[in-house]
Amino acid sequence: MRYFLDNDEEICLIKFIAKYQYININDVKYFFKSTKYYKKRVKNLVDKEILKRVKWNLVLGGMGIRYTQFFSCEYNKRNLNKKYKERLIRIANIGAYYNNSKTVKFTPSFAMKNKEVFTTTGRRFVGILDINGFDYLTYQITKEHDQKYVESVIWDIQKEQFYNNFIVLVDDIKRINLMEFAFGKNEILIIEDTVENREKLKYLHNIRWENFIHDFYDDKVYLSGYNFCDYTDYKDKFISLFFFVDTEKIMRNWHFLNVNNYRNATIVCTKKIEELIRKELPTADYVTIDLNNYIEKTMHIYKYDNDGICKVKKL
Repeated sequence: MRYFLDNDEEICLIKFIAKYQYININDVKYFFKSTKYYKKRVKNLVDKEILKRVKWNLVLGGMGIRYTQFFSCEYNKRNLNKKYKERLIRIANIGAYYNNSKTVKFTPSFAMKNKEVFTTTGRRFVGILDINGFDYLTYQITKEHDQKYVESVIWDIQKEQFYNNFIVLVDDIKRINLMEFAFGKNEILIIEDTVENREKLKYLHNIRWENFIHDFYDDKVYLSGYNFCDYTDYKDKFISLFFFVDTEKIMRNWHFLNVNNYRNATIVCTKKIEELIRKELPTADYVTIDLNNYIEKTMHIYKYDNDGICKVKKL
């Protein structure tokens, strides 16, 4: 075990597999800063029986299980049910991607504190994404899921009483009827599950919208007191800002436009999601922008020590 214990990245990978049971071989790269030689390192772990290959996935080998037992690591015995195994691999994919993230923490469904309640009611969520301190109950709809499964996710979100923010990761967002995912919650983000969008999620709360308002409206609009828009002049400008497709915000705008047919609304979004939102809000005005110009990628955490001195940490 000396070889294994000398490397923090490999220790992290073993502990991850002990918890998640499986990991696809393509997701192992998220645990290594240098991806040049990681395949050789994984092969070495397999040769030492710390890991074991099961088709395209990795699980703990005999020595890996002994390691987790000796050091009292969290360990879940491997589930061999085919259907549940596929679910675990998809969940592990999300967990692996955000394993080293400083702004996103993923808690899988099976590790949630109230998992007994969720398990007995057959919930469809895959876990919680904590993004800068905001919790999003997270679902995943893949190409393997049929319409019946989509409907079960809709029902699941609709009856949820504890969480009010949701993320639904989908392989193909065009197969989703967006207006079926609006129930009066705070946020329901329907996100096409791409590497680009997973990266964008890290900066969900890091958009300097105030800079956009200064650039485009010369600070002549203000933070809105209405629930359907983000900025307004309380006369004829009602501006809603979209980082991703938010079905709840779309529905609130839809109601506003239908009740006030003599007024208009402005939707600010990227070119990629304009088409999707326009289908639901065809009478709105649209301003498309490059959000990369407004993302603050350097975060500052302010913490006071015992002497009352503020220390700033950059992420």
